[in-house]
Amino acid sequence: MKHQRFTEVDDNGLVPAVNNNNNRDKKNKKFTSEQLDCLERSFQEETTLDPDRKMKLSTELGLQPRQIAVWFQNRRARWKAKQLEHSYNTLKQDYDVISRENQKLQDEVMKLKGMLMEQAIRNQVSTVYTEISGEEAIESTVIAENHNHPIPIPIAECSYHFNGEEYYPYPSPVWGVQLPSYP
Repeated sequence: MKHQRFTEVDDNGLVPAVNNNNNRDKKNKKFTSEQLDCLERSFQEETTLDPDRKMKLSTELGLQPRQIAVWFQNRRARWKAKQLEHSYNTLKQDYDVISRENQKLQDEVMKLKGMLMEQAIRNQVSTVYTEISGEEAIESTVIAENHNHPIPIPIAECSYHFNGEEYYPYPSPVWGVQLPSYP
């Protein structure tokens, strides 16, 4: 079943719903710059609008109380959006600074771990130098075979006994590996 629409035509030959100028004049009345300045000053004083203040502004500006209430509501929404944007930008800057610092610290940790690994590798094969005279030195390489029973190995013309566990007390998976001796 079809519904018929009966439309009226105004003096200009336009259907009233299509004539946007009439609707705009009734619904969307723009504020003057003086009205906007007054509303903005009032908003800067207080962001909320109580009924007495709304009526006072309405009579001063020649606007409907509802127009003033809607303007304040929209202005508060813009104000909150700006505050949120400002907070976001501040947090983003703080995050970027902390992120860069974190990356620097992670790089430093990796560097220090590398240094520890190098030192651990050097300590796995301990070399002791004992100076006998001004130009002559004896080199002795110590490799521990069993961690449970340290074997003191004497160094030539030295009364000190050295074992690997005293020098590097932490167990290592390569202690038992026989390394080539140095010439």
